[in-house]
Amino acid sequence: MVKAEREMFQEALMSVVRGLGLHRPDATPCGFPVSLAEACAMVALQRSEPMPQRELAQLLNLDKSTVSRLVADLEGRGWIQRDKASTDARITMLRRTAEGASKSQAIVAARNERLGGLLDHIAPDKRAQVVEAMQVLAEVVQHESLATSA
Repeated sequence: MVKAEREMFQEALMSVVRGLGLHRPDATPCGFPVSLAEACAMVALQRSEPMPQRELAQLLNLDKSTVSRLVADLEGRGWIQRDKASTDARITMLRRTAEGASKSQAIVAARNERLGGLLDHIAPDKRAQVVEAMQVLAEVVQHESLATSA
């Protein structure tokens, strides 16, 4: 790959990170007033609950201690509850509370509005190309993440 191409890619990616506010610890890219990790955790639980805490750590690609703090914070807000698995008391299961379900739905709605709206600003004949490029990038990032965590 040509050096200029690598630099252009890096600058474009960092511009996206800044533009979406991914570097801000206090809000999601859609402006929801929680950290991105908290939002990702709530959406993951919305898709599959109850969920073992260990599985949440894997999905978020975070270490156990970081997820323990995250879960404690979400539990403190009243958004999730922890229970022991009926089959193995060593396994902590997570589920959303009614308030947490409402918050996760609001997070998804805000994400759909903000991020879905970005696609509306892309020329219709370029949208499929952008979506495909994002999917390829996501696959590469996921593969690299799995390789470094193994």
